[in-house]
Amino acid sequence: MALIKCPECGESVSDKAPNCPHCGLAIAGNIIPCPECGAVVPKGTETCPKCAFPLQEVKEQVKNVEASPAPQKPAIKASEEVLEKIGPVFLEAKELYEKKKFVSAYDKINIALSAAPNNTECLKLEAAIVSGICDHSQKVAEDLFQAKEYAKALAEIDAALKFAPNSQALLNLSNDIKRAKARRKTRITVISVLVVIAIAIVAAMSIRKSFTAEEENEAWTAAQDSNTVSCYEQFLEDYPDGAHSMDAQEMLLKLQKDENDFWGRVRMSSDVYSYEQYLKKFPQGQYVDQAKTSIDSLDWVKASKKNTPEAFAEYLAAHPEGAHVGEAQSANDKIAATVPTPEEIAGMKSFFSTYYAAVENKDESSVLDFFESVTPKYYGISNASKSDIQTNIKKMYAKDIKQVHIAINDASFKVTKDESGNFHVTFPIDVTYDREDAAKTNTSSMTVTAVVNSNQKITSIISNKNSNTL
Repeated sequence: MALIKCPECGESVSDKAPNCPHCGLAIAGNIIPCPECGAVVPKGTETCPKCAFPLQEVKEQVKNVEASPAPQKPAIKASEEVLEKIGPVFLEAKELYEKKKFVSAYDKINIALSAAPNNTECLKLEAAIVSGICDHSQKVAEDLFQAKEYAKALAEIDAALKFAPNSQALLNLSNDIKRAKARRKTRITVISVLVVIAIAIVAAMSIRKSFTAEEENEAWTAAQDSNTVSCYEQFLEDYPDGAHSMDAQEMLLKLQKDENDFWGRVRMSSDVYSYEQYLKKFPQGQYVDQAKTSIDSLDWVKASKKNTPEAFAEYLAAHPEGAHVGEAQSANDKIAATVPTPEEIAGMKSFFSTYYAAVENKDESSVLDFFESVTPKYYGISNASKSDIQTNIKKMYAKDIKQVHIAINDASFKVTKDESGNFHVTFPIDVTYDREDAAKTNTSSMTVTAVVNSNQKITSIISNKNSNTL
């Protein structure tokens, strides 16, 4: 059971009461909290009367999320490349939200928003997550409030306000708890007061060091010079009832508001510089962890887009403990595996030198050893058999051709490697045809493109259009 404010008359009433005892409004099962300000309103209300938040739209959005039969690729207004990056993160955030792991869901959806800050579906899910955080924290705080564990209740509310600093429901509950805490202090018995006074006197006469007006003024000057949240908080802790305590509270509230306003602008940015400026301005701010997470995410998106060893190395150097370290190392290893070694390049040169030597010598048996029983692509022939290859070799020496000489241009020999271990080779060759009539001897230049599998067999070989014979 939790105490709420009746949306009709404003009086306190249990959320389990069938009707408000003051005005008769139906309560149990007929009220919902506004996800924006936390105000309690009757079900079916289209717009929050306090903050004008569109309740009907949120209700339908949440209903659609919950009714979704299976994770689907979010309809985001971004490029396909960005969609592919944020889609898995969005779905993970959605799954965590459905499991009521709201804080983890919030961290994930903010990673997606860092890459696509204006995406409608991401913003909707973020609003639902924040609403879930607020609802959960409000219930926990209300239970602690009923148990008179005021400090724990206030701590729970403060944690939730980091996600929704303007939640009116949480702020109202916080004020109620603070007032109750103050009232409890006033109910101290005379005996308790005397005991406290006696203890205070004894402590003052022994080890407790009393602060002087001069000491407070020095501390206040130091706090003003630093002008940070932590300094004002420390001052209030040391001098809670000092002459400058009200001034310190005002400055503290102002700095907290400035930070919230600044963060409100920064969190919608996809620029690393904006988050770095926040960290510079508020090095001990309440959103430091979120800013660092956003920088990490944006740097990873940048590295992934470049997809080079240099880009991944730059990310790892900047974020040695980042969220994407494992992915960066894996991507780097994947790229490295597709870069042929000098030994592999030399091996391919030797491979094709041997192949063309067999072709020159009309050594059909040796030539056929370079191919599987069926070759998918062989100079315009699909799924060529060894018989097709033999026929092609014989055609080379038809008519008046006595000898064929094939020279590979090593300087332009290029080799790449795919993830399956296949070598993709491109190189120019000069083919000289010695004829019966020496005057008719000629040379043709062409470019050969071939694929050699991990078994050292040619699976594809073609040349440019000025030759289809090798």
